Amino acid sequence: MASLAVIFGFVCWAKPNESELLKGKAIFEKQCAECHGSKGQGVVGEYEKPLTGDWPLEKLIRVVEKTMPELEPKLCRGEDARLVSNYVFETFWQKPERFSKSGEITLARLTNRQFRQSVADLFAQSPGTRIPVGVDREKQGLRAAYYDVKKMNRRHQKKKDRVDTVVDFDFGSGVPLEGMNQDGFSVLWQGSILPPETGWYEFFIHSYNGFSFWINADGKKASIDETVVGGEEREKSIRLFLLGGRPYPIMLDFFKFKDPIAKIRLSWKPPHGNKEIIPKEFLFQQSVPPSLIIQQKLPPDDSSYGFARGTMIEQAWDEAITFAALEAGRFANDKIDQLAQTNNEDAKRREKIETFFLEFVKYAFREPLTEKQKEFFVLSRFEKSKSLSRSVEEIVLLTLKSPRFLYPEWQALAKKEKDPYVVATRLSLYLWDSLPGRTFHQLMEKGNFCKKSQVEGQSKRMLEDDRSQAKFQDFLLHWLEIDQNDPPQKDRKLFPRFDDQVISDLRRSLITYLGSVVWEDRGTLEDLLRAREIPISKKMAGYYGVKNLRDFNASAFPLYPAEDLGRKGLFTHPYLLANYSYVDQTSPIHRGVFISRKILGRSLRPPQEAISFKSSDFDPKWTMRQKVTALTKPANCMACHDLINSTGFLLEGYDATGRVRTEDGGKTPDTKVAYFDREGNELSMSGPADLLKHSLASESSEMFFIEELFKYVAKQDPSCYKNMVNKTLLKDMRTNKLTDLYLQLCLEAATDGFAYVR
Repeated sequence: MASLAVIFGFVCWAKPNESELLKGKAIFEKQCAECHGSKGQGVVGEYEKPLTGDWPLEKLIRVVEKTMPELEPKLCRGEDARLVSNYVFETFWQKPERFSKSGEITLARLTNRQFRQSVADLFAQSPGTRIPVGVDREKQGLRAAYYDVKKMNRRHQKKKDRVDTVVDFDFGSGVPLEGMNQDGFSVLWQGSILPPETGWYEFFIHSYNGFSFWINADGKKASIDETVVGGEEREKSIRLFLLGGRPYPIMLDFFKFKDPIAKIRLSWKPPHGNKEIIPKEFLFQQSVPPSLIIQQKLPPDDSSYGFARGTMIEQAWDEAITFAALEAGRFANDKIDQLAQTNNEDAKRREKIETFFLEFVKYAFREPLTEKQKEFFVLSRFEKSKSLSRSVEEIVLLTLKSPRFLYPEWQALAKKEKDPYVVATRLSLYLWDSLPGRTFHQLMEKGNFCKKSQVEGQSKRMLEDDRSQAKFQDFLLHWLEIDQNDPPQKDRKLFPRFDDQVISDLRRSLITYLGSVVWEDRGTLEDLLRAREIPISKKMAGYYGVKNLRDFNASAFPLYPAEDLGRKGLFTHPYLLANYSYVDQTSPIHRGVFISRKILGRSLRPPQEAISFKSSDFDPKWTMRQKVTALTKPANCMACHDLINSTGFLLEGYDATGRVRTEDGGKTPDTKVAYFDREGNELSMSGPADLLKHSLASESSEMFFIEELFKYVAKQDPSCYKNMVNKTLLKDMRTNKLTDLYLQLCLEAATDGFAYVR
């Protein structure tokens, strides 16, 4: 427990003597037990929550003095407040179950993301396909080939090859390039697209002319085919589920013949975003193979733990996974000759297909197969009476529905001593949300994944993969609580210029910033929180008052000094400020909860009862601070709101869209507060600069970040890994690169209990 206390920020206190405890108990039983229960367990209809929390003793004493008993707070002051607080603190307060009990690793199924990623990589292990390699981030845009068209020949004569950063052209009645045929020309754009987030994407092609569009396809059958239609302006779309951090092939074939005008635009609507022209930083010249991404809709994962966890086994989930497995089976049927590298004329076709599936099942189960498993899952399925297609689909269905595939922790729980296959499985899940591939299996079969240096070497290689970058990016969005939220919408009468383009640019700015700090700059947690520079578009510059617009063009997102935008710290990024506000005004409560929990790592209880905020209930001349103060004045509210309000009021210098403001209700916003830290010290703060300074100096901020990252990576409670070596996690945390922290945490959790070969 001592190491856990260091890792996760538990605090220790000096025990009061027995006499003081008895005096405090007597006061508690007389004045408190009626509402809180004799053992602090809560009372239905009164105060139903148990008396537990992370406040220091000093703060607990102050709250008791100010608010308890609820109807007569003056009855418990001074020495009485100290004695009863001592009793509560020692007996109930910091003893929730998770602090006093060591957890155990529980068997959990693959999350939705892990299922889709694992299936995609499972098929990509075959010699006939390949896992898409990382894109060259220096080569943004799509390869474009421009042709003259003669009659209906779309490839009559190539005029030029070039790179187009975006596809948004209105040629009018003219031509793309000087000297091209005005009556007919075509353009073929090719390359790859790298989605920044996991989720549902909708692609839009807007044109006056003929076109064909392919996304994550092999170039044969078009995803959208409008080649026989032209002469009218129209828009076609297709919706796909894509995994973030995985590149996909993309191709757009456009042509004009005898049409009076020509125009073409390629847009998308990303998850939690608005429709926009696909930005250049997500388009790349590199060609990549397609991936099998399961399109079957899956029920939401269990997120009651604070992170996605595959614990709910329901009929809806079982049915969805069955349909997903059937989808994968149809894919395997269509591609079987490519996957097994054979053809109808090959005398050894069936043998090669059997060999492919023996490897397929081995990779799915993440370890070598027994003879019985080979027979049951593969060999026995190729009966003479069965068609080949039925055999293929049956094998895929049995494999993807098998607990050995769906429950990856079965290996660790079934084996007394962890072996390289367990370590490889965990590392793949922690870094890629996937399974060990061909390279891993080859290493383990040769005995080259047993030494510490070998495991660490492979882990560093895995870290540089786009899948790892996407996993960490998803964590950061989860940490900031914007992974499931739709874009913030505002009252257009009050904020007419806060349109969809500004909102899209804000989210893009935040995501770009997170990626640049972590992966390009290899920054620390301090660097991330400081946010000295943020990417800003021309639309953002205009809305947030940047006067020098000459350095901006429509598609660029140059870095701009945060202080010149009135920013001080990551939490003042305008997207976050807008996200934690109402549609028409700020919300110190929402901002305060976010800052307290996510930035400062403070625990907050759910409110006793939900209270809706209605601005009309207050004097219209009041500031938002005055309204919130009045709303949360009752004693049962202030127990938590003295923390929430103090952090939320610090950001009242920004309006509901995150712009700097100097007026609220005809008054200057009051951002001065008294804040009590976890140790009970009263700190005077006057704005976001003081908040940033405190967050950088706060150990609880660091500990909370580590705990959140651990839970997101391992999908287990940290108490399951109480023997983790804390020095690798906490050593020089303020100066450690976030990538190093991420890697070390994955290594520690993956190799827990693993004996290296010396």
